[in-house]
Amino acid sequence: MKSILAYLFLFSSFICLSQDNTNSIKGVVTSYDAPLPSVNISLKGSSSGIQTSSSGKYQINASPRDILVFSYVGMKTVEIIVEDVTKVLNIDMLPMVQELDEVTVEQRKKKGQEAMAIDYATKKSIIQTSYGFIDAENAGYEMNFIDGASLNGGAVYLVDALIGILPGLRRGGDNTVLLRGGGSLENPKPPIFEVDGVIFTTTPEFLDLNSIDRIAIIPGLKGAIKYGNIASGGVIIINTKGKFIKREEGSNEPYDQAKLRNNKFDKSMATSALARAAPIYIIDMEKAGSDEDAFGVFQEQKKVYGSSPYFFLASLNHFYEKRVDNLFSSKIESEFKDKFEDNPDALKGLAYLLEKQNRLQDVLPLYKKIFINRPRYAQSYRDLANMYVVNQQYKKALGIYARYKSFRKMDPIAAIEDGIDAIVETETVNLIALRPDQLAISEEDRVDGDVGGIRVLFEWNNSEAEFDLQFVNPESRYFVWSHTLENEPKRIYDEKIKGYSSKQFLIDETQEGVWKINLKYLGNKGYDPTYLKTTIYYNYGRSSQKEVVEVIEMSEKNVNRELLSIVARSNFNKR
Repeated sequence: MKSILAYLFLFSSFICLSQDNTNSIKGVVTSYDAPLPSVNISLKGSSSGIQTSSSGKYQINASPRDILVFSYVGMKTVEIIVEDVTKVLNIDMLPMVQELDEVTVEQRKKKGQEAMAIDYATKKSIIQTSYGFIDAENAGYEMNFIDGASLNGGAVYLVDALIGILPGLRRGGDNTVLLRGGGSLENPKPPIFEVDGVIFTTTPEFLDLNSIDRIAIIPGLKGAIKYGNIASGGVIIINTKGKFIKREEGSNEPYDQAKLRNNKFDKSMATSALARAAPIYIIDMEKAGSDEDAFGVFQEQKKVYGSSPYFFLASLNHFYEKRVDNLFSSKIESEFKDKFEDNPDALKGLAYLLEKQNRLQDVLPLYKKIFINRPRYAQSYRDLANMYVVNQQYKKALGIYARYKSFRKMDPIAAIEDGIDAIVETETVNLIALRPDQLAISEEDRVDGDVGGIRVLFEWNNSEAEFDLQFVNPESRYFVWSHTLENEPKRIYDEKIKGYSSKQFLIDETQEGVWKINLKYLGNKGYDPTYLKTTIYYNYGRSSQKEVVEVIEMSEKNVNRELLSIVARSNFNKR
């Protein structure tokens, strides 16, 4: 009872601690590696802000949980939730795709004809022409689109249906229309029409207005470049309903875009190993003949790199794996803990390395310290509870899990299905199922945790880290889970608001063979690397459950590399 009261007091004290210190944040804003000047940067909800310099640089003050807003004309707005460790934010802004009828897009990658054919049914900015499909988003010139459903239903003739819908469109002689910029006022030139790939120099009055699916209009100058002088008055392209919709092979059903295709993995899609050139200080340590000489290199290089926790972590990893004298690694480790005791990301990086060394008792105090630093973070609860489990302190672990669930009941934020709440639920059930006697669980309250299969849990120490995980199954089919603000904004928002950086996957053991997981690291908006911890649980939820921990440093960007291989067998022990 005293133990429980002590923990309740401890956690209530943690929650009262403030995390609202002001951070001085700096960085560079770019787009396609070019600096962006005059980008507006402000705190969300505030009317004041700053702008980037001519070289794209900025510096601004913000507190943890503030939202920094980066905005620039023609670019997608970027919102970043500030954390306790946020000091550097290098932002890469992407062009905005205009969701308007009139679209002019530049510097967009050209889309292939097959891809546009697939998108045609659901994307109204794509039109089929005698030259193939054209997507207004990457055409490189101005196009205007009219949805057939918006045409004047009461009109008898096509000209009457078009007038008034598009600005600059006016009636000409002989029941024609004239486009803005088509010829001159004295000598206006009517546009040509293209209906389902057939060119007409006069208005196709024979066309049933109800059969029109979409219309695209290209102004005179651009039309002449595409179609020749015959189109100096512009081009009106008409596609009729159902004509160009791609069908499933062997059926009349529309193409199913949700169906996974073209996902056959080829070995050339990933390099053979996670490797990069070591930092110069590590190279010098490796050249050192003795442990003492290597420590001397560390002391000398510390004068230059000593402000970086990742210099210490890389040095520690060298001494853990390459040196035999624990005295020197202990000195580096002790200095690291004193110097970066208030940096949760750095402490988590050290925890990962120690866990890889199987120094589980030394890891527990680190997660306690991180919890004190980050009492609002869901990951703090989960990591501390998990480390109690690893250290066989099951009642304390269950208490932390229960405390988190109680904390979340008071939180109005909805759970992301595969977020931290799912991880905590999975591990809580697993703990109760595997350790009922140690937890004094009554018979009626016991649960079945026989999930089976393989559970893979990824954790990373920097919440800004962006990366893609490519899973390749034994049949060489793959899917990609993308952890980027661009592709998963809701997921990233949930991580920042709740405070977690982890993701679990369950692999079906009945699909026997070798699974490969590849990694493409995309950066973390800063200059330091990110540490990724992967825990593979075999026979998850069974008495024969075992786990393997791997830790790697992510630093090399935009290279798809082999991360690990997993052997799945349906005949694993099922005790």
